[in-house]
Amino acid sequence: MPRDHIPANTYAQSLAAVLAACRPLAPERVGFREAIGRVLTEPLLAVADDPPAPKSAMDGFALRAVDTRGASAGGPLRFHYEGVVGAGHVAARPLAPGAAMRIMTGALLPREADAVVKLEDTLCDEAKAIAERGEFAITAPLTPGENVYASGSRFARGDLLVPAGVPLAPQALGLIAGQGLTEVTVVRRPHVALLALGDELVEPERPLQAGQIHVSNLYALEAETQAQGATARNLGIAPDDPRAVAAKLEPWLTGGDAGDFVMTLGGSHGGDFDFAGEIFQRLGAQLRFQRTLINWGGSTIFATHAHDGSATLCFGLPGTPLPSWLAFELLVRPAIWKAAGRRETGRPVLRARMAEPIQRRPGRTHFVPAGIEFGASGLPLAIPLDETPTANRPTATRAAGLILYPEGAKGLSAGDEVSVAWLSA
Repeated sequence: MPRDHIPANTYAQSLAAVLAACRPLAPERVGFREAIGRVLTEPLLAVADDPPAPKSAMDGFALRAVDTRGASAGGPLRFHYEGVVGAGHVAARPLAPGAAMRIMTGALLPREADAVVKLEDTLCDEAKAIAERGEFAITAPLTPGENVYASGSRFARGDLLVPAGVPLAPQALGLIAGQGLTEVTVVRRPHVALLALGDELVEPERPLQAGQIHVSNLYALEAETQAQGATARNLGIAPDDPRAVAAKLEPWLTGGDAGDFVMTLGGSHGGDFDFAGEIFQRLGAQLRFQRTLINWGGSTIFATHAHDGSATLCFGLPGTPLPSWLAFELLVRPAIWKAAGRRETGRPVLRARMAEPIQRRPGRTHFVPAGIEFGASGLPLAIPLDETPTANRPTATRAAGLILYPEGAKGLSAGDEVSVAWLSA
């Protein structure tokens, strides 16, 4: 059946089919330093209060607040201090009434102390006070807890530190390390194989012959795959020969190296040399859909290949850069995120105003690549980018978001409020 006559899914139907076929992958233990961007299988809870006891928030002097009553600019109170306590050290004895102790930021307060006066709020020459007299004066009373981090003020035992289902940020690794953990349990990274199809394609290092082009989107989507938390296996280029394509794909579908995802680039349209879907089926995959009603990448093929209680998700993407990039973003990336254990598979959406009018053909869901311009106030501007075939790669590289063109809309005018999927998040 010609591809133009194959029934097409809506975008919502296609995405639902992809996500329904996808399951989070198995857990594995990794060193916490290798866990960046990974997803915890269970939330991380604090095992102890932080700080474990009150500590100083400033360089200054530890005091008992009650001893500072009556201090004023006209009647400073003078204190003599003995000893210095720094971070990582503990005062040897409690603070006696009327006494003080020099203290550094992050140091635990001496017992009986409950406040800290900042060094710059005292009447003393720091070098002279430390080296000679060991004295300082204050001109205002302190309140209990002033310039002090209370026990458990950062977090208390049992508090949620890092949730499951979201990728670990660098700050999260600091929290994990702060709990004394050297390993964590995270969802395994999805393994993705990519294969470019076409007699005209050659690797970048080879000189071009008549009719040839250097393969480009194979490397762009390899990088996208890795950026989205998966490991990528570049299978290179296969000619327009079904047997050669099948030989490249078979180990990733039926052999011991079966991967989680397979993507072909090219061969998804209805031409004489477009047989990606046919090859998936020949290798035992079940075809789920072959067309989706979206403005770019609508010829994407999706199939699943069952094996050993799991399934490899097979995507036949268009061969040209912008459609393949958009099909990856709209259909493959959400599945990678789900397989990697992410709770949310959609991009964050912001509200923006159209910088200029656009009009699109009805009957499909449009995702318009856009630049985003933030002003000093009000909603940001969504700037539609050039979508002509001659500029499709620059469009993808410049896009900060995708304007979600409302289904059924006859057009959008400059100033109209729209939703934009934020690609940088």
